[in-house]
This record gives sequence, structure tokens and C-alpha cells, in this order.
Amino acid sequence: MENFITDELMEKTFLFCWKKISDKEDAKDVAQEILVDAMLVLRSEKRIENFYGLYWQIAHNKVVDFYRKKRPVKISLDDMENSLLGFDKSIGDYIRQEELDTLSKSMTQLANIHRDILVRYYIKNQSVKEIADALKLPTGTVTSRLSDARKNLKENFETMENRNEKTDKEKRNQIVDFELEYYGNASDAWMAIVSLIDKQILFCCREKSQTFSQLSKQIEVPKIYLEDSIQKLIKANVLFEEKKGKYLTDFTIFPKSVIRKAGEIEREITIKLNLAGRFMKILTDMKEDILKEDFYGNDFDWEYLLPFFIIRSDREFGMKTGGDYLREKYGKGLSDRFWRNFYLSGQYEDEPENEVKAAAPLIGPGYNYENYNISGYGHIEVHDTINTMHYEKDGKECTLDLERLDWLNGSNAALYLELIKNPQKALTQKEEVIAADLMNNGVLSKTAKGYKGNIPVISFALLDKWCKSWKEKFKDLSIEYHDELYKAQEKVVLPYIRHDLLWASFWHIIPVGSRNRLDSMLMQYAIDNKLVRFEEGKNASCVAMVLLKE
Repeated sequence: MENFITDELMEKTFLFCWKKISDKEDAKDVAQEILVDAMLVLRSEKRIENFYGLYWQIAHNKVVDFYRKKRPVKISLDDMENSLLGFDKSIGDYIRQEELDTLSKSMTQLANIHRDILVRYYIKNQSVKEIADALKLPTGTVTSRLSDARKNLKENFETMENRNEKTDKEKRNQIVDFELEYYGNASDAWMAIVSLIDKQILFCCREKSQTFSQLSKQIEVPKIYLEDSIQKLIKANVLFEEKKGKYLTDFTIFPKSVIRKAGEIEREITIKLNLAGRFMKILTDMKEDILKEDFYGNDFDWEYLLPFFIIRSDREFGMKTGGDYLREKYGKGLSDRFWRNFYLSGQYEDEPENEVKAAAPLIGPGYNYENYNISGYGHIEVHDTINTMHYEKDGKECTLDLERLDWLNGSNAALYLELIKNPQKALTQKEEVIAADLMNNGVLSKTAKGYKGNIPVISFALLDKWCKSWKEKFKDLSIEYHDELYKAQEKVVLPYIRHDLLWASFWHIIPVGSRNRLDSMLMQYAIDNKLVRFEEGKNASCVAMVLLKE
């Protein structure tokens, strides 16, 4: 114990208390209480990993307790200039140190324009005219801002002073984290939401617009820390200024209990309609028309090609055909207020952990692609329809190689395209290394006739033709499915979507997560019914990758 409670520590403790309390005798008493509590902790033989961290926390708590026992003294705004000049000014003789801390904190909660005005007027003793000249503002504007600043400071100060202190657990419960799902070119929006402060701003603004002051009080973060976040979120199109100084989140944030309920409803409807069986029947009936088209890979086995066509055609079934129908039938008159090329939604846990039921396992959704511009070929895209997919095969869970999207890339795609045109091309030493890597990954094979590509190559024009055909072929089934789904979800999902966000709901949010679950359901159906040849690992036996080119 002697090793911890030294003369130096006792002296530092007294000086700490004297600085905080100002009265010498009171400081001695509080310092003595701190030392006694610290010794009791040491004698308890509890394991202490950071004694000095614990010690100064005890000291801080004792000082706070000292002020709590004293009767509060009100401070007028006329005395503000003294408090802002520092804690050692004469005002400290008649106002609690804790109250000064509160006043100082309330100053940081003010917006920059108000904080600047107050500092200039009260601390720098500048006149209204001098402030107007310095800021290049009319004197009337300065007077108005000074009045608003006084009002806001008073509100902040009184709110902090009168607020009951919450426990750490209660404060933690105020923080709501949520996960993001997005579709389209949403990387900038997704990357803008990086901190818990960002998420708290968006969560607080999800139902009704909030001002800086309201957000600051709800989140318990000074305004100075909110300003940059709000401007960043507005720039990323995830927050917007509904009215002057009032902000709204520009996407829906759902409770996960709603997402789970929506998923249960969706699964019930897909079973009721035999959706997977009917979908696969329509697609396989198109087999001859698809394979007679002129593209590299039209002589590959249908079971090898089918996974790409499943994933790509269900985009037309869901997001295009179904989404367009819902917007037309249920969304007439809704404004496309902020039309853009991405959609975003959030999900937060709202149920106790022990009440959350584990969701039925699904194949991992997968439709990833990369863009490249290659000399001599122009724009190409490498699509991997099952890049992130895990699935069940013969009762076992399997996982595909997650690096496959990189097997064809900007540095080797040109050689791949050359070799499928000229299988016996003489390769340079560098090209031989590239070809060996492609063969190692199953992208390329070597036969008696030369090199053979294992990845189909389809033109954008041909894919566009197929998309139009799929949209027409799947139209009736898609409308039947989405109509039943919308009616079933109306009381589950719609109450959580603001009316002004319905413009985005009909092809992304309703049905919630349908795009991913539809991928999973259709692919698992194809695997269970042995409609696809599907192997795990570095496989060349399933068309997981497709190269699209001009």
C-alpha cells in the first residue's frame, strides 16, 4: 500500500481539490476522503489493473459529490463574460465550479456563428459595430445573432443544469447502431457513414426533422462536433435540409424485428405460389432461344451456364418488372424527389438478444462485378454471380472461393480475349506467366488444339436483348408475386417508411431484402433439383463468371 499512497500523491491530491474547490479547508476534507477510499480499495485485495486511473476517478467523483451537497447558485447571463475568461476569476468566489463547467460546455453546444458573436462581444469586448465590420455583416444581423445566441446559451445552460444524471447503462442504451444495406452506386453514401455520431444523427432524424440544438441535446454531443458530420452526410445524399436549419434522413432505418417479420411473410408467399418452380420453368423453357445466340460459351453445357442466367434474370423479375408495377399501381402521385442511382436502408436491433430467433440459413447472395477499360477492347465488365455465395450441396454447407472476382481483371482480360480468338497464339514469357495463373484458377484450359477459355463472353447488346425478353416472360408471375407481397407487407413494413420516401420503396425496400433472398431461394432450388453443375473451391465447372464487352 505504501508503494501507491506516497507523499507526492497526497500533495497532488490536495492541490487537485484546492484548484477545483477554491476553499482550502474544504479541499483538505475532500482530499482526506479520497485517500481513505483509495486505501479501502487497496485493502479489499481486489485485482486492480490500473490503480492510478481508478484513483483519479475516485477523486473526480468526490469533487462532484461535494458540489452536489451544496445548494445550487444561479448565474446570470450578465456574468457570462467572467465565467468565459477562466475558472480563477472572481466569479469563482460565488458560483460552483461544477456550474462553470456546465456553462463552458453549453458554450461549445452553440453553432459557430453564435459562439463567435458571444466570444467577440463578451470576451474581446468588441462593440456591435466592430463585430459587424470584422465579419462583414450588417449591424442588424449582428444584433439579431447576439440575441439568438444569448437565448440558445440560456436554454442549453438550464437544460444541462436541471437534467438528472443518467447511469452509464442508460447512456449506452441511447446509442443506436445500425447496419446498412445498399444497391447501386452507393459506395460514397455508404462510406460517408463512418462513425457512431454519423449514425446517431441519421437515427434521430429518421422520423421527423431536427435542428442542430435538438440533435445536440438528444445525442449529448456539442454542436461543434455535429456541424462537419451534418455537412458530410448532406453531401453524400443521406441527409437533407427539409426546412432551413432542420434535417431529415434520406433513407429508411428499420427495426430488425420488422425485417424478420417481412422475411417470414415473404417465405410464406413464395411457398404458396410455388415461385421457385414456376420461375425455373419459365427460364429453362427459354434455353434454346438463349443458346442459339452468337456468344462465346453458347456451346457450354446448360447446367454450367444456368447460374448466371438465374441471377441476372431475377433482376428483371424483381427490381424492374415488380418494382415498376408497384410504383405504377401504388405509387401514383409520389414525387421522385431525389432520383439517383443508388438505394440505401438501415437495420437496427430492437429486441432483446435472447428473444431473437435465428433466421433460416440461406445461400449467400452474390452479384458482384468490376469495370475495366482495356486498350483495343474498350469497356468490359467481369461479373461473378456467386462471388459471395455459400450454399448447401448433398446436405453439406459449401463455400466458393471469395477471390474469384479477381481472377479476370484489367491486367489479364485482354490476353484471355485474344486466346479465345486465337487458341494457338505464341505467347511471350510474360504472357505465359499470366496464362499459367489463369489456368491455375480454372479460367483457362490447355487442350490439343491450344488454349480454351472457360468463362463466357457476352456483349452488352445481347444481355440487353435478354433482359427485355426476361422482363416480358416473367411479367405475369412477377406481378402476381409482388401484388400479394405488397398487400401482406402493408401493415408490417409501410408504417416504418416516411411517406416522402415511398418513391424509393417500390423497387428496393418493398419487399425488404427480396433481391437477396430471391437469389438465394432460386439458386438453392436449382442445386436441390440438380439443375446446375455446382462445385466448391477453385471451380471451372460452374459459370460463376461472365465477361461483358462492347
